[in-house]
Amino acid sequence: MKKFFLFLAMVLVLASCQGPVGPAGPVGPAGVVGPTGAAGSGTNWKIINLTTNAKDWVEKKDNADLNRYYTVHFSVPEISSFIYTDGTVLAYYVDNGVQQPLPYVRHYQNAQNAFWTRTVDFDYSSGGLNIYVTNSDFAVDPPAAMNFRLVLMW
Repeated sequence: MKKFFLFLAMVLVLASCQGPVGPAGPVGPAGVVGPTGAAGSGTNWKIINLTTNAKDWVEKKDNADLNRYYTVHFSVPEISSFIYTDGTVLAYYVDNGVQQPLPYVRHYQNAQNAFWTRTVDFDYSSGGLNIYVTNSDFAVDPPAAMNFRLVLMW
């Protein structure tokens, strides 16, 4: 019986060997140039740093004048229609030399034992990006200046 299992193991090992290497894949889209300067050669990326000042935040509410949040819009022409449909955009909140991927969620408590959560998230479309700050208690509390880092990959 041991010989049978040894023979079976050898057959499985030999049968699972790899075959010859296949042909190279297609070249990426023409005209798309990444950090290496080569068009269509692997993954390309671009890093964009964004800063918003306290005065840049716009207060928004829903149609019932409830659910307050704050938003800021950035024009980002680097988010092309190609990146929108076939790439990706990652966003990070940068504070004190630390990057936090969005959505960024933090819980707070003040001296009066009030609790709330602040959420920072984003959306994007071809040519632009919106960042949102929402406090769970919907209090009037506009954000201060904030720094963000975008990573565009295609």
